[in-house]
Amino acid sequence: MICCPKRDKISTVPESEWRENMKNKIIPVLVALLLTGCTGQIAAPPLPISAQSLDVQTSIAETIPNEVIVKYRSGFNTQSTRTLPGAEVLDVFNTYEESTQLHRLPSNTQMDQALKTYASDPGVEFAIPNVRYQVQMSLTERVKKLFKSPTPSSTPNPISSKSPSKSQTLARTVMPDIPGLTAPSVKDSTSDASANGEQWYLSSLQMAQVWSDHGAGSSGITVAVLDTGVDYTHPALLGRIIKGPDYIDKDYDPKDEHGHGTHVAGIITAGTPDNQGFSGLAPNVRVLAIRVLDAKGSGSLFNIAKGIAYAANNGAKVINLSLGSPPGGGLMRSLANFLAGYAERKGALIIAAAGNAGSDIGYPAAASKFLAVGATNEQNYLASFSNRGAELDIVAPGVNILSTFPTYEVTANASGLPQNYASLNGTSMATPMVSALAAMLLSQDPYLKPAALRARLEATATDLGPLGRDNQFGHGVINPSKALEQD
Repeated sequence: MICCPKRDKISTVPESEWRENMKNKIIPVLVALLLTGCTGQIAAPPLPISAQSLDVQTSIAETIPNEVIVKYRSGFNTQSTRTLPGAEVLDVFNTYEESTQLHRLPSNTQMDQALKTYASDPGVEFAIPNVRYQVQMSLTERVKKLFKSPTPSSTPNPISSKSPSKSQTLARTVMPDIPGLTAPSVKDSTSDASANGEQWYLSSLQMAQVWSDHGAGSSGITVAVLDTGVDYTHPALLGRIIKGPDYIDKDYDPKDEHGHGTHVAGIITAGTPDNQGFSGLAPNVRVLAIRVLDAKGSGSLFNIAKGIAYAANNGAKVINLSLGSPPGGGLMRSLANFLAGYAERKGALIIAAAGNAGSDIGYPAAASKFLAVGATNEQNYLASFSNRGAELDIVAPGVNILSTFPTYEVTANASGLPQNYASLNGTSMATPMVSALAAMLLSQDPYLKPAALRARLEATATDLGPLGRDNQFGHGVINPSKALEQD
């Protein structure tokens, strides 16, 4: 386990080399879209008959020109611009007596030289370039052929559970999965879960029995979702969303203008566990929506860090990061380790997507106190896109995942995606399943510490692949029934 970063001077990398490395770390995140349910007596809109698959790439494509994230040591939070003459403080957040600031450098400043200057200051714990996360969505050729008129319908027909939907076919066509290492499935063949069986993962995880035995979580438990925001007006999400800060528009209205965040939130808390309509895994818990990515799916590392601190400071016991973790990203190590340690001290566990490059896990998920999540398919095979490695902790369903999507027009609709519900693929979809289970465990025992919560999730996972922990599946696929059994 890694605690807060050691107070050593940071190492620096020339800007040209750093930028070139970062441009090469582009992550394919295959996704699709479809989903819904109801809360209380609110009628859920009908589920669509089909959905479209997308290629979604999450990358750290570039540094933000002349911006540096500076973490000061305790007692130096008034240091601000004294380190580098001419630097401007754009933003700041505080953790205990420590200050983390976003600086804009003078236009003629060389990044590598600026980092060396910060590193020479005894009051600076670390300084790194601010970078931009970018989610890029585009229709595949297969989708274009099948959906020539991708105008979303506000009143789609119900799904038939007797034959595979187009979304299921597309998911398998666009994103093949790796057979290879398998183990006995946890699928419950006696339980046809919500959404007329389209939510295969609810049956696989035996959620009908879990809800019957253990309930569906508590409204006293909050999961923070740092993403593109949430459609808090969606019938399946009404009353379940807490409005947190919007770091894009600088207000407290985290309305989703992209779609990804609404999908993630629905996996956690949408609907009701009554086997009718759509349901998230833990529909009684609450989601704190924190908007860190804009309508184009773009957002800065500083805003993500600020969002983590806000969530930890405001009662979230689980922090969901379905943002992807590009291979490499070593410059983010100090910040990721610091945030993980801070969240743990505040009683929060950070659960992060391992990434979708089919390669190594990068930061932030590689931080040892983050719980890194990979993705499996309906056969409990490892999804081909799922990152793997020594940092992988656990896996969950992440292929053809039905969930909520904004009920109004968002950026993703321009690519042919429907409103209301969608089916997506990615570790971004697997991560909220783990977050939902963590919230259910905390509903049973609100005093469960982050380390103990993590240990319970890992110890009760169903082993896949080679016996014991491995780099493809981590400790295995989540097993809600076993995890929620009282000792």
